[in-house]
Amino acid sequence: MNLKSAIILLFFTITHSVFFTYTVYSQEETDNKSLIRMEQGWEYQWVESVEKDVGIPQNGWLPTENVKELDEPRNDSEILYLRNSIPPGNWNDPTIFISFMYGTFEVYQGDKLIYEYGDIPELETVTYKGYNRRHFIELDPMDSSDQITIRSFSNGNLIGVAGAVSAGSHSSYLTKMLQDDFDKIVIGSIQLFIGLVAIIYFVVNRFQWLYLAFAAATFCSALYSFSITGSKQFIVDAPFLWIYVFQIAVFFRSAFDLLIIDKLFGPGYKNWVRRLWQIHLALAVVAFTLSIVNPDYFTLTKGIFEKLSGFEVLLILGIVIRVFIRSIDAKIYAVGFLFMAGFMIRDLLVFTGVIYLKEFYLLGHIGQFILVLAIGIILVRQRREDQNRLKY
Repeated sequence: MNLKSAIILLFFTITHSVFFTYTVYSQEETDNKSLIRMEQGWEYQWVESVEKDVGIPQNGWLPTENVKELDEPRNDSEILYLRNSIPPGNWNDPTIFISFMYGTFEVYQGDKLIYEYGDIPELETVTYKGYNRRHFIELDPMDSSDQITIRSFSNGNLIGVAGAVSAGSHSSYLTKMLQDDFDKIVIGSIQLFIGLVAIIYFVVNRFQWLYLAFAAATFCSALYSFSITGSKQFIVDAPFLWIYVFQIAVFFRSAFDLLIIDKLFGPGYKNWVRRLWQIHLALAVVAFTLSIVNPDYFTLTKGIFEKLSGFEVLLILGIVIRVFIRSIDAKIYAVGFLFMAGFMIRDLLVFTGVIYLKEFYLLGHIGQFILVLAIGIILVRQRREDQNRLKY
């Protein structure tokens, strides 16, 4: 890819992301009757253990304002019951959708079991048994009951609903999910190709570490794009596998970003930036190993890396501001980095509920792609300058 093509691709990606944001925001004002978010009216009840669980409780229910990441006192309970009323809707294929769940669980319509995922109980720690997976629970249109009850089990440190719960048309939701995943799959595939090209350049250019760091960062971006799709489970239905893919993409990425900074704008920053990416990389390897031993360590290490990555983003921002006026390469990197950081922070605020959107969508993968393209343009520029020097 030459410099002109890379710049055109970068401009197209930025334009696409801005247009995509505008169109989705404009659609939020419309009433999406095919999908209704179930956020109000939830009640919950804890049961200490499976032995003390005697079926769906009839009394003792307590209201909760937030079913996602329920923070009501658990007291080491292994069973969590959640219930709500199914919203009215004229759907040909009525379905309840749960984007993420901690642990194994069952779903009841009235007193009838209509869905189960995993076993209750399971001997091993099962916090992430159904996590990073979409669950489609088909309702019985002939059943007169409008009550939905979730019986959730986990002997790990998290339990219950981790994402949104919605009701609507099964076919409409699948169509919308595939449409939403299209750009993620395309962007991830392009980044895989760019990463492979960077590996070739790494070998051809006598193992220059900058190309290897760029390839690793690009592969992390590609894995992130694939891991946040909903349709991934139709290819490989293995929640633990996708947790590890997501962990590699998120935990290791900052180390490679710092390594790229070290190689691109080294003088004045090399010593402490180099130490920081080395420390980050070592911690990521330890955290990933612990998660393989026990997936529950993912929860403990995720908080650490969120804070560490946040600090590193501020650090890189400071470096970008200082080197911005040095060269055109610094300006190109600044554009890519600001898009990446801005979109990732926005996604974090949406996922944690600080920013509320009726239509949940992500932009972080686009921001990461913009940064990959920006670094790719810098490498193409540097290679052309090297070739021109050789000619003279």
